[in-house]
Amino acid sequence: MLGESLVAIVGQPLWVFVSILARIGPVLMLSPPVNSSGLPMRLRALLVISVAALLMPIASAAATPMPGDILHWVIALVGELMLGVLLGSVIMLAIVALQVAGHAIGNLSGMDIAVSIDPSTQEDLPVLSNLLSLLAIATLLLLGGHRMLMQCAMESFAQYPAGGVSFQEHWLPELQIMLGHSFVVGLRAAAPLAIALLLSNIVTGLLARTLPQLNILSIGFNLNISALMIVLFVSLGSMSWVFQSELATWIDSCQRAIAVR
Repeated sequence: MLGESLVAIVGQPLWVFVSILARIGPVLMLSPPVNSSGLPMRLRALLVISVAALLMPIASAAATPMPGDILHWVIALVGELMLGVLLGSVIMLAIVALQVAGHAIGNLSGMDIAVSIDPSTQEDLPVLSNLLSLLAIATLLLLGGHRMLMQCAMESFAQYPAGGVSFQEHWLPELQIMLGHSFVVGLRAAAPLAIALLLSNIVTGLLARTLPQLNILSIGFNLNISALMIVLFVSLGSMSWVFQSELATWIDSCQRAIAVR
């Protein structure tokens, strides 16, 4: 009898806390700077648990009752995780877009052999990818994108009570829209550098035809690197502007994703 009373008292708050944790955890773990491996895992876990505890008073009033069996527990938590991953993917795709642009630029310039460790994944990535990734993170934090994302995640509890997430058909189209905008951002960011490197290769080809006695490999590589550095220095501001303009679209996708239809 005492055990049943204890379960009735502790069970519902525990259920609400676990549901919030399942939704907020992926949002924080996929978003910078929390997703950086330079941040100890224990500190990241403590941050997620603290945020979930702070959201409990907000989400408890409208939370669904605790399921009576393990199967419904699992189904409800999977729904929470899916929504959390969808919301966390908004910022992750924004960062990946500029990383892909850095990959493309590195391949065109021959700088893909210059690699460094990505602090968030501990993988070797081209230097340009890491540079543009840091640019995206800095722009995101300056614009308050992390606060917008957390606001979107908090507003999701008004649409989907804790433990009451159900799969929505419009999630996949919204994810497709976010992927499309990621491609657009990567293309727009890489376009000036790609055009400059293409012109550099054309000039190198013309020199090779007119002056075949020159060591065209060394000249072409130096010409590519010079064009890359000059245009990169000039276009960093425009990349930040592109990222800023598209960030609003990503946040709008986040707001549409949490809307119940």
